Amino acid sequence: MGRNARARASALVFLVVAAASPTVGAHKLSPTGTSEERRLSGVQGSWISSLERSAASFGLKAFGEPVHEEITNRIYGCDGNICDGLDSTRAPAGVLAGVRWNDDPPFRISSGEGKGTNCKVTQTIRFQTQPYCWYQLFDDANDRAATGAVFDAQSRSAMLYRTHFGDLQFLHAMAAADGVSAAQTRGLMIDWAEFNWRVMRGEYRLETRLKDVPNETIRSRFGRTDWYVQDLYTLGSPGLRQHVRDMAFGSILHTLQDSFAEGHVDRASAVPSRACSIGGAQMDAPGLIVEFHAYNRQDHDLHAQADSRGALEAHLQDDPDVVDLGRQLLKAYKQERAWEEVKPFFECVYALNEAPRDATSGDRFAK
Repeated sequence: MGRNARARASALVFLVVAAASPTVGAHKLSPTGTSEERRLSGVQGSWISSLERSAASFGLKAFGEPVHEEITNRIYGCDGNICDGLDSTRAPAGVLAGVRWNDDPPFRISSGEGKGTNCKVTQTIRFQTQPYCWYQLFDDANDRAATGAVFDAQSRSAMLYRTHFGDLQFLHAMAAADGVSAAQTRGLMIDWAEFNWRVMRGEYRLETRLKDVPNETIRSRFGRTDWYVQDLYTLGSPGLRQHVRDMAFGSILHTLQDSFAEGHVDRASAVPSRACSIGGAQMDAPGLIVEFHAYNRQDHDLHAQADSRGALEAHLQDDPDVVDLGRQLLKAYKQERAWEEVKPFFECVYALNEAPRDATSGDRFAK
């Protein structure tokens, strides 16, 4: 073993022993992804890379159980207990990469931002490619968020900071902070669904500049950059570019799935009198949303429990469940339905009750 490899391995062993355990605010994911997903993303499979991913994921409770993968595979027709296995997958690799994107978007940082870390700042950062660096940055974001730091487009914070602790938390069906109105978070989620649906239909292409997209949420969150659609989704992973439509669908599924996690959203019970529709197809509607929770002041261990596979098993007893709704979206995707046809579905699934509350940690999840 070379000197650099020994140093990295020693640091990772220390990481495991220390077990600082910050928790990512979303349903859980496998730390590795499927072999096809890794191939398309350009993720190398050396032993030290595998060790880094395993050690870093030990300290991140969001990684370990492939809950998002299981839900997505079930949406694509998988039944039984094999749906959570990475080798027994039904969903296309591009869709799974899109589901993963919400938790692990690719980004780069400056040399100043990477000071004191193990980050290779000349390379794209993702959990799968630079796991120890990713862990260090996540830990920094966690600590700074606890002191009230704001991570948004204006601060030009890295994507990791913004998706988990900043202005992009709507990707996980969560409010950016305590006190944010439910209507604001819902609006961001519907705008995000529209943007991705139009990517899925080819209305926005890889070479489309984000600041030119006529969508207020996209412009306000990404208008300060010169990013194209391909930079947002496939930075450092050119093999994924031909799958960007599937990635956009996967990102929509991730947000939908998180909207049924109790650590993210407080929903009322479903009532038989409500129905959602896509085109002429109708389905039972889920419970109305009472509150979108805010992550930064939650007890992260309690949040992680509500994102577990056990919590998913309990949810799948509901009618309708997130798999039922996801299958309706998949049909609409395959039928190439226009955004105007599917918008009522999102408005229905993300509908608020008559007196929604502003965001809090949630009674069950407060520190």
